[in-house]
Amino acid sequence: MAVANRDLMRAINRFAILHAIRDAGTVSRVDLARRTGLSQATVTGITADLLREGMLLEEQGGRSEGGRRPVPLALNPGGAYTVGVHLSVDQVTVVLMDLQAGILKTHTKKLASDNLAAGPMVEILVESVQTCLWQADFTKKQISGIGVAIPGLIDSRTGFVHYVPNYTWNDIALADRLRERMGVAVYVENSANTLAIYEQWFGIGRGTDNFLLITTEHGIGAGLVLDGKLYRGFRGIAGEFGHTVVDDEGPLCRCGQTGCLEAICGNNAILREAKEVIRRGQSQMENEPTIEEVLAEAKGGNPALRAIYDRAGRTLGIGIGNMCKLFDPEKIIIAGKGVLAGELLFGPMRETLPPGISFARDARTRIFIQEWQPTLYARGAGALVLQEVYQSPANRVVPII
Repeated sequence: MAVANRDLMRAINRFAILHAIRDAGTVSRVDLARRTGLSQATVTGITADLLREGMLLEEQGGRSEGGRRPVPLALNPGGAYTVGVHLSVDQVTVVLMDLQAGILKTHTKKLASDNLAAGPMVEILVESVQTCLWQADFTKKQISGIGVAIPGLIDSRTGFVHYVPNYTWNDIALADRLRERMGVAVYVENSANTLAIYEQWFGIGRGTDNFLLITTEHGIGAGLVLDGKLYRGFRGIAGEFGHTVVDDEGPLCRCGQTGCLEAICGNNAILREAKEVIRRGQSQMENEPTIEEVLAEAKGGNPALRAIYDRAGRTLGIGIGNMCKLFDPEKIIIAGKGVLAGELLFGPMRETLPPGISFARDARTRIFIQEWQPTLYARGAGALVLQEVYQSPANRVVPII
């Protein structure tokens, strides 16, 4: 028991040291001790291990304040490599990342709407990962693991998929199936949670212990970072912000409830309402428009389409206000493809936000908009693996270059 406790404490200290180095960029051992509250002996011992593993680099000596010049430490980008995969409604995005979440290679594959069953999709995921590695001249032996981001109800502890509305998947042991096919560690997580991990480690949430990450896609999701930790809930499926009911007389949601937030604010809802506008002859678009076409015509001034975004924005503001009352976050980060709507969505949203929650620098809870990038969720999935690498050297593969 004493050995187990000692190993656990060392893993916790290792994690704290790597976090501090990542946040600082470069930092001396003395400063690491100050930042982490660990003894200099502990810092010296753990950083020596990390240097041997190739996780850290020693930079040129820093400024001396009397005595020996300190030697700054930094993460070694080539200390570990991970693969991140995002499975969206119509494509698979794969990224190969280094230890600092820098992208080395990207691969995208479009999906056919008639071939989304779990069996064929596992093969598509395997093929997509292998293609990305081949294009980067990497092998499976050089990566520490694969992270997969999926919008749905996921038990991240087991990689078990309870439900994915985009593909009507139910009860799929996805991590096990991919692990068997690929022969490497595989981690599966809800896409909003992977994005929250990315923002906490490398983005707007860096250095913030309490923030909410809200995703605006076909549905609406949320990743909750509370007291510095991603909150997953009792069954691992916390953060289903889009399925909180905001209008009990509202439209039917794909989850079966009436008046869910995403049934008003999500891109699926906006497309549904846009089709009704077309049916009434208030738009020149075809009967099956894309969200990009709807957005372009709304920005062009179509009043019926602008009214759809107005309702969505106002409802989103009410939902965010409720979340802030529950969790009291320092920051709200809004991400996902829906942010392309810009002021069409966020202008009305401002009108329903409670006092103290705004985009202003001095706001009690400040809102940030994460610029839309197609690789963002995949990078979050890769960060999911980096989280495991940080915790233990057993989860790290020595690169073969």
